[in-house]
Amino acid sequence: MHETIRRACLGLAGVAFALSGTAWGQAKGSLFGVDYATSGYLRADIAIKTNDDPNPYNQFGDPFNKVTVTRTPGNPGLPVDGLDILAPILRDGLPFAIPLSVLTDEIQRPQKTVKNLLNYNVLRWEQQLELRFTSTLRFVGQMRGIYNLRDYDDDFNARDFSNSQGMIEGGVPRLYQGKPNHYEYLVDGKNNPQMFEITGRNYFVDFPAFLFEYADGPFTLRAGNQRIAWGQALFFRVMDKVDGLDLRRHLILDRALEEYSDERVPSLGVRLGAQLGSTIVADAFVKKFQPSVLPNPNTPYNVIPTQFTVHDMYAAGGYDNKVNYGIRLKGDYGSWGWQAMAVRRYNDAGVFRWTETGVNKDLPNDNLLGAVLNTYCAAVLGAGSGCGPLMAQTAFEVAPTPVSVVSADEWFWYAADVRLGGISALNAAIDEFPAAQQILARSVGNDFDRAHRELSAFFQASGGLRGHIAREYYQEDVFGLGLSYVTETDDPGSFFNQVIFNLEAAYTPDRAFTPLSLSRNPLRSNETEIAFVAEKYHRFTSEFPATYLVFQAMHKTESDLFGRHLSGYGGETVKGRNTDKAIATGIGGGATYFALAFLQPWPAYIWELSAAALIDVHGGILVQPGLKWKPSGAVTVEGFYNFIDGTTWNHNPNDSTLSTADFMNEFTMRFTYQF
Repeated sequence: MHETIRRACLGLAGVAFALSGTAWGQAKGSLFGVDYATSGYLRADIAIKTNDDPNPYNQFGDPFNKVTVTRTPGNPGLPVDGLDILAPILRDGLPFAIPLSVLTDEIQRPQKTVKNLLNYNVLRWEQQLELRFTSTLRFVGQMRGIYNLRDYDDDFNARDFSNSQGMIEGGVPRLYQGKPNHYEYLVDGKNNPQMFEITGRNYFVDFPAFLFEYADGPFTLRAGNQRIAWGQALFFRVMDKVDGLDLRRHLILDRALEEYSDERVPSLGVRLGAQLGSTIVADAFVKKFQPSVLPNPNTPYNVIPTQFTVHDMYAAGGYDNKVNYGIRLKGDYGSWGWQAMAVRRYNDAGVFRWTETGVNKDLPNDNLLGAVLNTYCAAVLGAGSGCGPLMAQTAFEVAPTPVSVVSADEWFWYAADVRLGGISALNAAIDEFPAAQQILARSVGNDFDRAHRELSAFFQASGGLRGHIAREYYQEDVFGLGLSYVTETDDPGSFFNQVIFNLEAAYTPDRAFTPLSLSRNPLRSNETEIAFVAEKYHRFTSEFPATYLVFQAMHKTESDLFGRHLSGYGGETVKGRNTDKAIATGIGGGATYFALAFLQPWPAYIWELSAAALIDVHGGILVQPGLKWKPSGAVTVEGFYNFIDGTTWNHNPNDSTLSTADFMNEFTMRFTYQF
């Protein structure tokens, strides 16, 4: 079925391209009795990196590359006379004991650090097509194609780092066993989870709109692949709960004033709008659930550490057969307006947890701990030739040193950075996997030193471990209310005249979040989100068109802008020197953000100056100035700069939401030809 739809889509795209005309001018007319209109553009996008910080979530950006780290191993379960002993081996009658502290060593991740000049370098084509069959029935199609020009010989390639431990195994091979895969969205058990897209490692073609619309009187019905945008905030999504975000192309670093127009994930569905009387509009939908799409490993905007393999359970968990549905009512009464919504959906962000690797690979025998544990697994537990069969039932894969976590310091640094609990995650990976306990792993309570020693022991024994995590999706109900007011003064030219105020609030009971421990039991809490928006067009001088101005504020009680629970904040680590400060302290009182933006066109609209800023009260800022030049009706040149600082007034980056992206400072240029 998917292949049939793809062929039909490509055929329609060919028609659209043909209708656009050889001169690539906007075309309107009639063909076989059907009225059509088509237009499109070609655009080159280039994002130039302006700071020296590599992406820490990629192999070539790991802050522990070429850094010497000391590892002192120990087993936390049964200390003897102050020394950590492999006491289970003694207990089982073997005639030797090993004081593990004497095995202290030093390790370096052998990877080089690579700092690429270009984050984003693509050629983009977009085509729109409208076919009007009757006065009430039309077809709307939009095709988007992207080809990635950024592909370097020195990009990370997992095949270059196989050794005695073999290669990376488990997960989707096309994501983890070769060069960076920029655009394929691949999940466990299914190659094409998005029906209306065709992708490869360096190209992306999809159909954000592929729908039929029937409009008759007060009713409008849309059926097909479509996106739905509710809410009015720039960076914030309080009422915008219908579609997830596709972050593969440029993350959230496009122009803020575009309000996620290029990021919303389309999906197959039906949408019905109705005018109820003179003042109320109803908008209801039923859509196939499609999750947000995250950047792939080792691509420029990846945000999940690549020492971990993600098993997206969208297909294997049966979520590809789920639907979202909801309704919104809006009313306008002169200067006042209101809206209310109720949505039942599967949270597009997903929840992550530890999962079995399924990778049967023994510990290497080239170190004492690995050889002893393999002997123990084979002789005492009867687990084949070594610990491979048991490792397959844990959350960790024995992997080559360059593509895995190799030290406790690295473990705790990343746990704090991604807002998880380094100790609780270790405990869950042991307590919830009996096979890990059979290999002598023991949970450590809340003892940082014991956790550090146990991690060091297993990193020594394995040469390096890759964690495996599953991404699952939980259903939730979201209820929203909004109130709007437009000011009116006696002076039409007053700055305070025609200011539009919007207040939006959303409440989600019993929302599921990723637990700090990555346990199979999600963290659940009720969440409230509130946003205030004030916007207006104001003409400061008769010589210039009106300036668009907007101010926004948002407060979330449980999570940050990216959906991470606030209890994971506050861990403080220093590269190569971890202390118990690495343990998350959390943020009390919720997360609060402010946003400001303006847009000023020049006379004749040849130039356009803009700026936007996002401020995290806990210590981070994003500033985005931009300039657009339109020398002719068909050509546009624009540039904007993303400056991000996660420690503007707080020394600990793990207190700020924006520190996750502060390596992404870049200048973006767009060259567009419209046709």
